Amino acid sequence: MLGDLQKLAARSDKHQPDDFVRAANLLLTSQFLYADRAGHRDSYFLIASHVDYFRNLFEAIGWSFIYQPDEAYLGVVPQGEQRQMRLKLDESLLLLCLRQQYEQKLEAFEVEDGKAYSSTDELLTTYENLTGKEIPNETRLKEIMSLFTRHGIMERGKPNEAEPKNQPIRINPAIRQVVVEDYIRQLEALAETTPEEKAELENPEGNDDIALDEVPVAEAEQGDDTAESTESTESTESTESTESTESTESTESTEAETDNGQELNTDETA
Repeated sequence: MLGDLQKLAARSDKHQPDDFVRAANLLLTSQFLYADRAGHRDSYFLIASHVDYFRNLFEAIGWSFIYQPDEAYLGVVPQGEQRQMRLKLDESLLLLCLRQQYEQKLEAFEVEDGKAYSSTDELLTTYENLTGKEIPNETRLKEIMSLFTRHGIMERGKPNEAEPKNQPIRINPAIRQVVVEDYIRQLEALAETTPEEKAELENPEGNDDIALDEVPVAEAEQGDDTAESTESTESTESTESTESTESTESTESTEAETDNGQELNTDETA
């Protein structure tokens, strides 16, 4: 890889090795880069000009490289089991709502250059209708949107003075890379999760982090409990068996001593 980097830099009149390193780091930390974002533009076009090099680079460290020139974005997502995202329940459900809104606007031909436009009010209405759960408060909503913005899933606009709490949002096409069809089914299942089921999905630390791919894990966890129960039963049976054996041996020993005593008495009588 270092040799390839040196060759690429040597053939380039505009870029040094550090430029390639900087672009790779930005993509890895941002996850998705867009040509129309000022902070992304230089790195986007550098990577887009050397797609094969960056694809091989990220695949070597376990990431799949995504390049969508028609929608002017590129990104990386973890491969295999590492693709699982650990999100809190409200984060997971809002992610589903973003994907749901994107698809609705796509069907209504309201997507421009791969991007769908909505607002926080519209998002929360979708959340409420889709999940039937209480909507996140203003502070929590800002936290979640900051998280999604950092990962290039969405952008936040400037609120209208007449509606300061209703913030415009842009749903980026990367939402389809993050929330795939399997995720949608799992997130819909999450929307129907009862408090008791949610408790079963909580991680060992006791917070409400949930791995989106691990919704069916509740069954696996129950299986573990069953295994533990079986082991406990076996252990109990083993203990009872041991106690029974010891009791039997003790009884037999007592009977043997009694017999011996009778024999001695018989001898003495004789």
